[in-house]
Amino acid sequence: MNQLKWIETRVKDDKRLRRQVDELLHRYFKLPLLIQQAEEIINGGPEISLRSSLTVNYAASESMSHPHRLKEQQHYDQMIVEAERELIVLKNELNKMNWIRTYLAADELSVWDHKYKRRRRKDIYVRDELGWGNDRFYNALDGLRGQIADIFRLWYK
Repeated sequence: MNQLKWIETRVKDDKRLRRQVDELLHRYFKLPLLIQQAEEIINGGPEISLRSSLTVNYAASESMSHPHRLKEQQHYDQMIVEAERELIVLKNELNKMNWIRTYLAADELSVWDHKYKRRRRKDIYVRDELGWGNDRFYNALDGLRGQIADIFRLWYK
């Protein structure tokens, strides 16, 4: 099977860039839940809870018993619009990440799955779990980070 040849890039010298790439790699495993939450907001939406206008030793006037329903509806409509935009972005990001995973080498996929799946883990623990040496592990990690940075064009930000 022919694999795409990627430009070799090094992220290890730029700490800011390395953090951005690590966030993207970790976020991949959260994307299905984030998509589900956005769809729930769009389809059902959270219940609008009105604060009680009654407090101890206070009688609300007629105008206070129905506080600003129009503003709350506008707020709810705005939440739905933002959730729809976020859903498009999340689905595009998930599709791009799934596409990337089809072209990665086996070592890079192993590093992605072991290092970023549940929580961020220290390199030494992942390397020991995989049973690899320093060279193999860091070559795979640098290659993975470099490809993600290239595809998401993090170099230009």
